[in-house]
Amino acid sequence: MENPVLEALQLTLEELAFYLPKILFSIGILVVYVLIALVTTKIVRKTIRFLKIDEIFKPFLKETISISDLMVFFVNLGLALLAMYTLTSILLPEYLHALTSIIEYIGRIVSIVFIIFFTFILLNSIVERVRMETKMKGFMLLMTLFITLILIIDVTAISEEVKASLTWGISLGLGLAIGVFTAWYFFHEYLRKAG
Repeated sequence: MENPVLEALQLTLEELAFYLPKILFSIGILVVYVLIALVTTKIVRKTIRFLKIDEIFKPFLKETISISDLMVFFVNLGLALLAMYTLTSILLPEYLHALTSIIEYIGRIVSIVFIIFFTFILLNSIVERVRMETKMKGFMLLMTLFITLILIIDVTAISEEVKASLTWGISLGLGLAIGVFTAWYFFHEYLRKAG
């Protein structure tokens, strides 16, 4: 009769012998990705500094955000996702599909947040540079909110039919609002005189 402790130890050693090469290989890959990220960050920062991209966008963004930091962040984020995919495919290949779905959904949310953030910064810059009327500012803000609402609906967990109906309705309302506002903006003086 075999000793259960020895049997358990043998099974543990067998599993360790099976997973140890994968773990060591994964650590090596992680170290390589970290080195690549450090080198890539330096190259991207030097390229941005050489092309003077921050100076190009400075009048529009002021001190709110640094384009170079944003670009470096997205490059490092891409490398981190690539490293995560590589490690998952080595250690846990059965979870690769689930990881892909999660990252895809998170990517959609992050892209929407980025678009909303960038749009509001751009709108604020335009409003400050071009002296607009109060009604024009309000209308542009309303249009931005409508577009933002369409983007948010896209990532919600409602059915495709409801998404399509809401998006179609908001788009129709957006088109009508633009048409009415354009007619009023260009012809309000004529309409006032005619009235």
